[in-house]
Amino acid sequence: MILSDNETKFDLLNNKAIAMTVVNLIKESNNQPISIGIHGDWGAGKSSILEMIEDQFNQTDSVNGKKYCCIRFNGWKHQGFEDSKIALMSAIVSELTAKEKLQERAKGVLEKLWKNINWMTVAKTAGKTALGIATGTAPIAILSSVHDILKNTVSTEDGITNAIDSIGGYLKESKITEDTSSNTEFTEFQENFKELLEKANIKKLVVLIDDLDRCLPDVAISTLEAVRLFMFTGETAFVVAADESMIRYAVKKHFPDVVDENKYNVGIEFSNKYLEKLIQIPFRIPALGEVEACNYIMLLMVGSVLSESNLNYQALCSEGITRIQKPWNVQYFTVSDVQKILRDDYEKASNETLIATQIGHLLSHNTDGNPRKIKRFINMLLLRFEIAKNRGFGAEIDLAILAKMMLAEYYIPSFYKQLPEHLTSDGVWKDAKAVKDSIENETSETAKTDISEHNEAWFDPEEIKDWILLAPDIKDIDLRPYYYACKEKIDYFAGRVESSDLSEIVDILLKSEMVVTQHIEKIKALNDQQSELVFGIIEQKVMEKGNFENKPDGIDGLRILAQHKPCLRKQLADFITRLPQEQVGIWVTNGWNNAIPSGCTEHDIIDKYLEELKTKGNSVVQGVLKNIRRKKTSGYIIP
Repeated sequence: MILSDNETKFDLLNNKAIAMTVVNLIKESNNQPISIGIHGDWGAGKSSILEMIEDQFNQTDSVNGKKYCCIRFNGWKHQGFEDSKIALMSAIVSELTAKEKLQERAKGVLEKLWKNINWMTVAKTAGKTALGIATGTAPIAILSSVHDILKNTVSTEDGITNAIDSIGGYLKESKITEDTSSNTEFTEFQENFKELLEKANIKKLVVLIDDLDRCLPDVAISTLEAVRLFMFTGETAFVVAADESMIRYAVKKHFPDVVDENKYNVGIEFSNKYLEKLIQIPFRIPALGEVEACNYIMLLMVGSVLSESNLNYQALCSEGITRIQKPWNVQYFTVSDVQKILRDDYEKASNETLIATQIGHLLSHNTDGNPRKIKRFINMLLLRFEIAKNRGFGAEIDLAILAKMMLAEYYIPSFYKQLPEHLTSDGVWKDAKAVKDSIENETSETAKTDISEHNEAWFDPEEIKDWILLAPDIKDIDLRPYYYACKEKIDYFAGRVESSDLSEIVDILLKSEMVVTQHIEKIKALNDQQSELVFGIIEQKVMEKGNFENKPDGIDGLRILAQHKPCLRKQLADFITRLPQEQVGIWVTNGWNNAIPSGCTEHDIIDKYLEELKTKGNSVVQGVLKNIRRKKTSGYIIP
C-alpha cells in the first residue's frame, strides 16, 4: 500500500489543534474581517491543516439561520491567468455560487457581479492600468481611441466592431460612463458581493488559499493584494497557507528597490511589514522533534498495511497524538507498545513495526523531521519493494535491509555509489563486520587510523558511523538485489566484474588460446554462477566490437570455458546463433566440438545455424561450407 501524499484530515501530527484554533478565531471574529496565515516549510502539513479547517466548518451548525461556508483557492493552479486578482474574484464568485446553489436564488445580483468582473477584465485587456485596484490608486479611463488600441490585436474589421460593441455594452451596463474611477466600479462589486452573501445566508465566508509559495513572485503578491479586495466586509475570512520565507522572497522580488529616507535599501524590513499588514494572525507549524518524528514514522509504516478505518490502527494513532500533546515528555513507540495497542492486528504489521523502530532515528535526523520528506522516503521504500516482487526477485529482498540501503543511497551517496566496487562475486561486503567492529570499539585516534587503513580510504568512517551501526546487520548479505531494486538512473554493476579474481579470469579469457590453456585450473575453480557471469561479460565485449569477419578476441576463451563448464553449452550455442549471418567470417565453421560434443542438443543448434549459412552467409563462407565434408564424430571441419 502506497501512502497518499495529498492533504488529509486524518491527523497523525496533532495539527488538528492548529485547525481548531483557527476555526475558533474565525468564529470569534464576529462581524470583523480576518486574515490568518498558516506558515511552515515545504511538506510541513499546511494543506492538511486547511483540509481539517474545512472539515471543521462543514460540521458547524448554522447560527440564527446563517451558516459558515468554506471555499478553496489554489494560487498555483490559477497562475496561468492573465491577472491573479481577477482570477481570485472570479473563483470566489464561481465557487460560492456552485456550493450554495445560487444560480436561480441570486440570479440578478450574480449578473451584476459578473458585469463588474467583465468590465475589469476588458479594461485590463485593453491595456489600461485597471487593476491597481488593490490600493485604489489606478484610474480606469474611458478609452479615447478604442479603435486604435484594438486594431493591433484584432485582425478583421468585423472583429474590431464586435469588440467595440462588447466594450460599449460593458461601459453602459456598468455605468462607467458616469464615473471613470476604478473605485466606483469596485464599490459596485463590494455592494453586489455583500448582497450575494446575504442571499446565501452566509455568516462567514472562509476562503482557504493554498500553494501560494509555489507561484511566481508577482502572482503571489498579486493574489495577496487581491485578498484585501474582500476585506471590506465582516462576513469574510481568509486563511493563507504558505512558506513565510518564500512570500518574503516574493515581496523582495516584487519591490526590489525599497529605500528609507536615508536611501538605504530596507527590502527585508519592508517584506516583514508587508506580510504583517496582509496577514493579521500568523500560525507557524512547529517542527517535529526526533521522538515525534520517530513516532510519526511508526504510524506511517503501520498505516501502510492497516487502513485508516481499522479500529486498532485508530487507537494507535490516538495514542500517538496523546504523546505529541506533551512534547516535553514525549516517549518513543516501542515494539511492545505497538503490539499491545494493535492486539490481533499486530501480526499483519509486525515487520513494518520492526523497520520503523530500526530506521526511525536515522531517517528523522536526516529529514529534519519534515513530514513530507519522511512520507516520500517510505513511499519509495514500499514502491521499490513492490516493483522487486513484480520483477520476480521479491523473495531476495528483506524490507528492513532495503530501507537501510536506501538510507545510504539518500544520505551518504558517495559511499553508496562506491560500495558495489568492493563487493565479492556473491555481492557481499566482506569488510562489513570488521569495519563495524572497528567503529563500535573506536576510542582513540589509533582506532580511526586502523579503520582508515582497513577501508583503503574509500569512505569516511565518521560519515557512515550511524549507518553501519544501524540494524539490521549487512554482514554476509548479498547486496546485489538491493542495488537492482534501487536502480533507476544508474546501473552500479554495468561493465564491472564483481571481484578482482573474476576480473583476472576475464582478462585471461580475452587472450589467445595458448594463453588461456595455461590457466585451466583457475577456470575449473569457478562455480557455476561465476562461470555464467564471466561468460556474459566476455560475450558482451565480443558483441560490442561489432567486427565478426575475423575471429574476435574472447572466442577461444568462450570455447574453453564452455568445454570445462558444461552448464554453459546452451549459452554458447545461443551466442553462436546470434552472430550476424551476413557478417560472420569462416572462423565460425569449426572448432566447437570440444565445447559442444556431437550428440547433445546444443550441437544440433549449431548444425542448423551452419546449414543456414550455406545460403545466408557471405560468399566466402558459403563457398567454404559447400566444400566441407561432414563427419559424424567431428562435426563440420575444413578439409
